[in-house]
Amino acid sequence: MHIKPKFRKNTAFLLIMLLLASFMILPGYSYGDKDTVYLVSIKTVNGKYLSLKESTDNIIYATRDKAGEAETFELVKETDSNGIAIKAKNGKYLRVKEDGIYADGNANDRETFQLIKVKNNKVAFETHDKKYISSENGGGKKVTADKDKIGPWERFELVEVKQTTSSWRELTKTPVDNSITLTAKPNKNSITFTWTKPENTRNILGYNLYRGTSSGKQSSIPITDFPIKGTTHTDYNIESDTTYYYVLRVVYEDDSLGSKSNEVTTKLGTTISLWATTLDNGVYLHWDKPSDTKNIIGYNVYRSTSSGNKSSSLITNSPIKDNYYTDYNINSGTTYYYVVKAVYEDKSLGLSSNEVNTRLNTLINLRARTDKDGIYLYWDKPTDSREVVGYYLYRTTTSGTKTSTPTTDFYIKDTYYLDKNVKDDTNYYYTLRPVYRDNSLGVTSNQVAIKSTLKTTTIVLKVGSKYMEVNGISKNIDPGNDTSVILKNGRTFLPIRAVIESMGGEVEWSESNKRVTIRLDDSVILLWIGDNTAKVNGVNKETDVAPYISNSGRTMLPLRFIVENLDCEVNWDGKTETVTITTTK
Repeated sequence: MHIKPKFRKNTAFLLIMLLLASFMILPGYSYGDKDTVYLVSIKTVNGKYLSLKESTDNIIYATRDKAGEAETFELVKETDSNGIAIKAKNGKYLRVKEDGIYADGNANDRETFQLIKVKNNKVAFETHDKKYISSENGGGKKVTADKDKIGPWERFELVEVKQTTSSWRELTKTPVDNSITLTAKPNKNSITFTWTKPENTRNILGYNLYRGTSSGKQSSIPITDFPIKGTTHTDYNIESDTTYYYVLRVVYEDDSLGSKSNEVTTKLGTTISLWATTLDNGVYLHWDKPSDTKNIIGYNVYRSTSSGNKSSSLITNSPIKDNYYTDYNINSGTTYYYVVKAVYEDKSLGLSSNEVNTRLNTLINLRARTDKDGIYLYWDKPTDSREVVGYYLYRTTTSGTKTSTPTTDFYIKDTYYLDKNVKDDTNYYYTLRPVYRDNSLGVTSNQVAIKSTLKTTTIVLKVGSKYMEVNGISKNIDPGNDTSVILKNGRTFLPIRAVIESMGGEVEWSESNKRVTIRLDDSVILLWIGDNTAKVNGVNKETDVAPYISNSGRTMLPLRFIVENLDCEVNWDGKTETVTITTTK
């Protein structure tokens, strides 16, 4: 029988909701039925699947077009809540971190999600702090959990629902009820082991650790006379330059043993000192060779984006022969952490070097030009700007000097900025720095030098005087007439034409309707004799006092209202009854 695709999707969604409902009524065991595993693929709104396949650091991405093992997840009902945990193919649970979602959690630190039903057979995953899983943010199609609301990118389709008793065990390569991850850290004269607890810790007495000198051939006798109670142990009974292979098994109260853990390979070796130098387009790594290089065939370099979380994937396909390497396969604005290990002829690895961290920052080309309103700065986005959230602009008046205070209280989100707070005929020097998501700053751009060409006009008027000073030169306020600046009803009045023309504007008089029109640059002000309502750039505004015609027949206009609406600076000195007007045009 042929089932239509839409019906299959609806059926899958219904099965999921029934599955979760069944979780809520099945007591005790977190999977419902102990021998049954519930698997789904999680599909985004743009048809991509959540996947672990392309990650070297166990980060969940939304990049895959088809669903396979790496896109298959297990839904696990939490026994003490109504939420679910999500388990990936590596046997680890999904955890939410600041920069993404990682499949590196164990049974104790896994994230609990609430499954929220939304429209069109979609679901949303809500985290413990009321955020939602999103496939939009993070750069490189990384999945995050930082959204406050459910939008298109927070809606997922649960598809390919099935029940199985075997395939998931093949994916994880460990039994569902006994998944243990064993790790080893070589020391100077010992090896320290740590491991995760199984998901089901009932009836566990402790753990047996087994050692051998060949892969898959550990001794049947554990290295301790009694089961280890905790989840860590240090083995001192070893020899240098010998490769050892370890596995771990659970010991139950009835003395039965669980399945073997993963096998770890390690040996004692010589510590390597590692250094890193940041270049324009990569990171140059170099290290000292060990004093004893016998049987060393090269070096493995490991890279991660978090300290202490060394990636298990190499940045090269084969051991590096030299004691230096340049890593070009990185993104600007991201901090990377590196360690190096020696590789021996038998393919075993030496001790990890010290960890170094560095960050690649892209240099920005800053440019500038003069503008009628100030200085216009502009620049191109860095080649890799995914982590850049804005830019800080810095200004000085001396070449080569630096300041730690940006010209703005906020970072600039665009790639241009008009600096209006400049003086005429002054040399300015600008630099720029990108601001990253973690609030750190990138490399300083080139410095640009530019001289402002603004025209500043200063006009000084005094109540009772027939004259004004324009940039220090005395001029008549009302040429051909005997008119002075007067103070009326607490406001300064005068014939305005000479003042406006000194600023580069013009004044028109309409006798028919007793109207004065004032123009300066893009500004237009209309005033009517005896009317307190003026029109500024087409918008009505009220004046404190109305224009009037004096006894001598001169049109007297309120000075402050006019010049302030022309974006001029006005200062009043009450002691000397002096008005100072400053305009920059």
